[in-house]
Amino acid sequence: MTPTSEYDHEEIEKKWIERWDEMALYKFDPDSDKPVYSIDTPPRYASGFLHMGHAKNYLEFEMIARVRRLLGYEVFFPVGYDDNGLPTERYVEDELGMSKRDMDREEFIKKCKDAAEELEGSMTKNYERIGMSWDWSTFYQTIDERSISTAQRSFIELYEMEKLYRDEEPTIFCPYHSTALAQAEVEEAHRETVLNYLYFESEGEKLKIATTRPELLPSCVAVFTHPDDERYQHLIGKEADVPIFGQEVPIMESEEVDPEFGTGLVMVCTFGDNTDVELWKEHDLPLKISIDEDGRMNERAGEYQGLKIEEAKEKIIEDLKEEGIIYDQEGLEQNVGVCWRCDNPVEFIPTEQWFIETLDHKEDMLEMGKKINWYPDYYRHRFEDWVENLKWDWCISRQRYYGVPFPVWYCEECGKTIVEDKDELPVDPRIDESSQTCEDCGSDELVPEEDVMDTWMTSSMTPQIALKWNEDEEFFEDNHPMDMRPQSHDIIRTWAFYTMLKSHFHHDSIPWKDVVISGYVYNKEGEGMSSSKGTGVSPEEIIEEYGADALRYWAAGAGTGEDIIYREKDVIRGHKILTKLWNASRLVNIHLEEQDDVDEPTELPIIDRWILTKTKDIIDECREHYLDYDISKVREKISNFFKHVYCDNYLEMVKYRLYEEGDIPEEKKLAAQYTLKSSLLSILKVFSPIIPFMTEEIYSRMFKNMKNKKSIHESDWPELDEQYHCKESEEIGELVKDIIAEVRKWKSDKGIPLNQEIGELRIVTPDVRINECEDDIAQTLNANAVRLIEEEEIEERAVEVKPEYSKIGPRFEDEAKYIFKHINETDPQKIYSSLLEEEEYRFKLDDGMEVSLTEEELKIKKTKVHKGEEVDSLTLGDVVILIESCD
Repeated sequence: MTPTSEYDHEEIEKKWIERWDEMALYKFDPDSDKPVYSIDTPPRYASGFLHMGHAKNYLEFEMIARVRRLLGYEVFFPVGYDDNGLPTERYVEDELGMSKRDMDREEFIKKCKDAAEELEGSMTKNYERIGMSWDWSTFYQTIDERSISTAQRSFIELYEMEKLYRDEEPTIFCPYHSTALAQAEVEEAHRETVLNYLYFESEGEKLKIATTRPELLPSCVAVFTHPDDERYQHLIGKEADVPIFGQEVPIMESEEVDPEFGTGLVMVCTFGDNTDVELWKEHDLPLKISIDEDGRMNERAGEYQGLKIEEAKEKIIEDLKEEGIIYDQEGLEQNVGVCWRCDNPVEFIPTEQWFIETLDHKEDMLEMGKKINWYPDYYRHRFEDWVENLKWDWCISRQRYYGVPFPVWYCEECGKTIVEDKDELPVDPRIDESSQTCEDCGSDELVPEEDVMDTWMTSSMTPQIALKWNEDEEFFEDNHPMDMRPQSHDIIRTWAFYTMLKSHFHHDSIPWKDVVISGYVYNKEGEGMSSSKGTGVSPEEIIEEYGADALRYWAAGAGTGEDIIYREKDVIRGHKILTKLWNASRLVNIHLEEQDDVDEPTELPIIDRWILTKTKDIIDECREHYLDYDISKVREKISNFFKHVYCDNYLEMVKYRLYEEGDIPEEKKLAAQYTLKSSLLSILKVFSPIIPFMTEEIYSRMFKNMKNKKSIHESDWPELDEQYHCKESEEIGELVKDIIAEVRKWKSDKGIPLNQEIGELRIVTPDVRINECEDDIAQTLNANAVRLIEEEEIEERAVEVKPEYSKIGPRFEDEAKYIFKHINETDPQKIYSSLLEEEEYRFKLDDGMEVSLTEEELKIKKTKVHKGEEVDSLTLGDVVILIESCD
């Protein structure tokens, strides 16, 4: 059935979404004989909103899933939602106007679950609309029983391996969310602040100290100077009085101090930054905490108790100025650590938390990184930089409600940690009773752990969750490590790193063979697309206007790992390609008389072998680019081939064999039909991972019966018979193509319509093999005939000679005007013949002056003459084309 004249993307895309689902087209078959290709799919946060950045990143690896199916793999393509932890809690609190502090824990958790399900329903429709081909039978949520069991099993095994511990440590803390964070959850933000210069005192001597955080004065525990700073050597070992708060603190030395910053004297507080923590530990300094977990000043701050950090800062600065303690201030640009979710500055607060050993395994992680293929490779160096700069073990506990609970109780009598048995998972100690009793004291009075796990504790187990580590050990062992992990570059330090760490601990193995990195998408204002910041562009309007395939075509345009700016004009460009593909397919099918199949001819003309050779080369190139995860190169190459080789050249060359009834031998017509259809099918298959809807529609109308496959997406990668891969035919075909292009350009330059008849083409070429293609050239260009002639038959004549005024004038000065007159009155051929024979033209002026001119001093317009007839001529390398006039 021939494709209709108009492509209704809305109707056709809706139809195929439903049919693919009915066919269970993408369902993984564990009993298949095909090799498995597995993808560790990113479980998307349950935000309810997809922007073009999400669409691009997810479509990039979705296209790889489709490619691998074409290449004969049984593709394991699971789908999940990341709906536990801080993002969902934040949505409930910020968007729904609720607070966990204002309601019962279980009620708040239920609100989170309800919100996540509602948001996921919206996202599922978005994913279906853009053509995601994952297997919904593999669906998981990071808060479902399988995921909870997997994360808890990981915790228990790591506890048994003594790879994690619970301790009170200075912890990176988000006061806004009232929870601990891991180092990887801290972003660096640039801000402008004020550097305050103030006076401390030591034995009557005023000490000048600069600080950006005077609100931490109540937590000051020491003053430090660099051991080589001669200005302050006399102070080492003495004590300093802290202004306003009055405590005495020791003056010490450390090479960590930068003598060039501020005054060279620094105050150490517990805690302002990493340096404070390191010096506190190294020198066994006292602990004085003045900021609580909600970001307010505590009782140690005295009269400032209860103020928020910024409020306290302003009030303390005001009081320091009033007492003359601040003697100067200056602006300062600095980078500060902020929570990756709310962008608020983090604090360092000592709290009791669970940690996984990380620092002791940095070398193991670096070695693991080298065993994995990174696409692009330079992102491995970003991973290595992160590992080398790690300074903290992984804090995995969070002071939130909604998340995976720790499978832990504490003995009320002796404080012993009680970890649940793995056979009892999943478990929620806040609700369930433990199957254990205290081994130390025998008490069964147990207190549940109230904290929940860091969301990355679950997300770092996506290979184990997807491969059913808890449920089907054989399936897990057969498919771990997985083949490919796609992810964005901003979470290399979290998702990639933590997944690798867990795989190292649990399996002594890499988690996947390849890591494929996606870049950011920026809006036209240059802002990174973000759901939370409202800077994202929704795909829905784009799909409504141009269709999902046009959006997908746009998504395929970014190089692997590259950031791009979203521009609607790039979607429109894709829409134009789709329109051309649809119209070309209609044209082909109309002239194939709706045949279900075209028999393979016994022999193909050169032009047919040329396009099949070009087709085989392009599909082989595209296959390699797909295997390298470089979809943008596939899009570029197959688009250019389709537009400029298949449509602009081959389709035009063979139209006459399809249109003209009776005048064309049947075998030539059948050869054109076979070649057109074979090449088009190959083009469709290469395009199909990028534009699955239109290629499926065309395939269903033109090829389904022919190939006995219900869908192009379950067919095989295109393979063309090697007998038609002919380099000799390719060389001749390229020459024919170039000749046609050159004459078409001549027509255009002359203002001659491309379909207007011209006279005979006479061609001089060293490659006489093109005589087999004379009909192709003549019919494509609407020429009366094409004839090969010998170079000796052509004579070149000069029809006009003009002087080069800028060269002759300065040389001959006053005589130049007589030379110009002579040239204009002399037969051009006489001048040209003299130049050919003697390499100069000599003559005398009326006054007897002898003149000699070279070819560089003359402009010669030449024409070709064949058997006395003047013709237009074109030169193409060593090929000459003569065009007979057509009256």
